[in-house]
Amino acid sequence: MVANSSQRWLRVAAALMLATTSVAAQSTSSAPFVPEIVKTQLADGVFLLAGGPDGYVDGTNTVVVVNDNGVLVFDTSTRPSTARAILGEIRKITDKPVRYVVNSHWHPDHWSGNEVFADAFPNVEFIATEQAKTYMLNMGNFFAPRFKQRLPKTEAAYASEIATGKDADGSTLSPKELADETTFMTRYRTFVAETQTVRRTYPTLTYVDELRLGHVGRGNQEIVLMSVTGDAEGTTVMYLPQAKVLVTGDAVSYPLPYTTPPPSRHAKSLRTLARLDVDAIVPGHGPVFRDRSFINLEAEFLETTVARVQVSLRKPLFLLADVQKDVNMDDFRVRFTKDDPTLNKQFAGFASGVVRLAYLESRDNQESRP
Repeated sequence: MVANSSQRWLRVAAALMLATTSVAAQSTSSAPFVPEIVKTQLADGVFLLAGGPDGYVDGTNTVVVVNDNGVLVFDTSTRPSTARAILGEIRKITDKPVRYVVNSHWHPDHWSGNEVFADAFPNVEFIATEQAKTYMLNMGNFFAPRFKQRLPKTEAAYASEIATGKDADGSTLSPKELADETTFMTRYRTFVAETQTVRRTYPTLTYVDELRLGHVGRGNQEIVLMSVTGDAEGTTVMYLPQAKVLVTGDAVSYPLPYTTPPPSRHAKSLRTLARLDVDAIVPGHGPVFRDRSFINLEAEFLETTVARVQVSLRKPLFLLADVQKDVNMDDFRVRFTKDDPTLNKQFAGFASGVVRLAYLESRDNQESRP
């Protein structure tokens, strides 16, 4: 995704260097980032390599498919350092070359490790949709200066929280929450530093609707790549029919519903994916799902938001702020958050963002202004 999956972290994080000059703060600022990778075998020749918190998101999922003639890697994470750790895990699984790297979409936590695979495998093909490649080319130069620009504000917000013991909304932070903020800030600094040296490596093979890599050799997985609307347009999902595994990138947004395209289009893609014959669904972030409950919940949320927005518009309410005030999605909150306090705090912001998109979609992208 482009926003941190724990948005509170960034609000919290907006504060350290300005107010924190203690020895502890100075020592953690230079602590090296050590990638966390957890390997899970999903099927014969199919592995999930899950990365831990990296300063941008709480974790990323990379899926590796090992066939007779080589390896396919789906998404390369947020940092080259994480991608190097992923490559190290692949080397423990097989000595076959990586032939394909698939980038699900343009958000930086899904392709910032591409350079690692380009350096290790000169003949590797990087695959994405035509639309995703266009976004990658248009946005690739944006990330480094943007994150560098944000760092002082993030440091300032963190420093304020350390000094006051309160969140940006005035809530008192527990000692554990304050410790978590410090851990995040340490990672975030190293993340921003690493983004400044990423060598953007772009797709070399693109497609529009569907790309089948097929069976190459006896006993190989058939690999079906499909373009869908996820939290970005032109998102690639990977379907492995023999293994009954679906890899969604951020077409499935966990733990909270997040999107930027029109919500009804995203919901339609989710309903289509839910009809596939699968035993495992791997989102871009978070746990492997063994049923369709979450994917259907996200689709239901998006569809319901659009329906409620249209009711508001026909009251009639014309201003976005009035519609956002009128549309209450709180009946979905606990279904997503399971009453986790941090997610409960974040839910309203996520819901308000989807209401805005539903408002624009329902009014032909026209926003009435006061």
